[in-house]
Amino acid sequence: MIINILGNTTWGTTLAKVLSNGDNQVNLIYKDKEKLSYVKSGTFIQVKDFKIPKSPKINHLHIEECNFIEKDLLIISVPSPTLENNLELIKNKISDDTQIISASKGFDKNGNTLSVLIKNKLNISENNIGVLSGPNLSSEILMGKPATSLLSFNDINKADNFRDIISNEIFRVYSGNDVIGSEIGGSLKNIIAIGCGIIDKMNLGDNAKSAFISRGLREIVRFGTTFNAKEYTFYGLSGIGDLVATCVSNLSRNWQFGYALASGKTLETYKKENKVTIEGANASKIVNNVALKKGLEMPIINMTYKVVHENYNPVDAIKEFMSRNPSKERN
Repeated sequence: MIINILGNTTWGTTLAKVLSNGDNQVNLIYKDKEKLSYVKSGTFIQVKDFKIPKSPKINHLHIEECNFIEKDLLIISVPSPTLENNLELIKNKISDDTQIISASKGFDKNGNTLSVLIKNKLNISENNIGVLSGPNLSSEILMGKPATSLLSFNDINKADNFRDIISNEIFRVYSGNDVIGSEIGGSLKNIIAIGCGIIDKMNLGDNAKSAFISRGLREIVRFGTTFNAKEYTFYGLSGIGDLVATCVSNLSRNWQFGYALASGKTLETYKKENKVTIEGANASKIVNNVALKKGLEMPIINMTYKVVHENYNPVDAIKEFMSRNPSKERN
């Protein structure tokens, strides 16, 4: 099978490398002609601190060169704020039967999950859209360390089929059919990871971080089940699996951002210095607004939103969280 990957992001390029380990041909698709020209002229691909040798199994193509036919698989791996623009560029290149896997995480500007945005923008059936999500730190995968992920389609048979196509000896994929649950788990864990970075910088200890992750998971479940996600999804790879990896690893971009916040940085300063998209920062604003509208009690999400977007002091935020009225654990 030809696997097209839209987005020469860190994660998109990592997927190109790991999926080319099997029998598939991978097309890594670029929007920036200058960057594409640079890659084509060299002998390796630079991703973070890694130099990946170019492979005959990976073609590097400009988006203008591409058309996605029925038998091709298209994986979308772009930052959520740029997704709508990227979809606009490919909407006339998609057939009614193109199979799409979203490997991006976050929400659109209206609070929709990204599969909904893809469906609406490309005018295709939701049954043709899957989601890939799990504890997948790209740096570890680029080092050849094993990883697992969850691939979800509404049709479990379709998930099984594509699972078998993209799985290999270092990237084990499980199948599922809870698309929205996978998306919500993969998006909200980035918000919790920001708080964990703050906790680690403030040297509050593993007890505090474990409690934060546990209560954060409770908020993810509360939010997700409101949208009819299946609760068990949040106890699997795209839920607690992704949550733990993102919250405890200093390789996590959102953890790094939280650490910087507790060091005195602001969102604007951090983005300017590092030139990266912080999906947890974007998601915290959207999820907090949705939670307020639905009357959901989500103190961790709200606290993170205030620290990120209202420059609320992280020390005061932690004190506020710890001084909330006692409650039962199931709440």
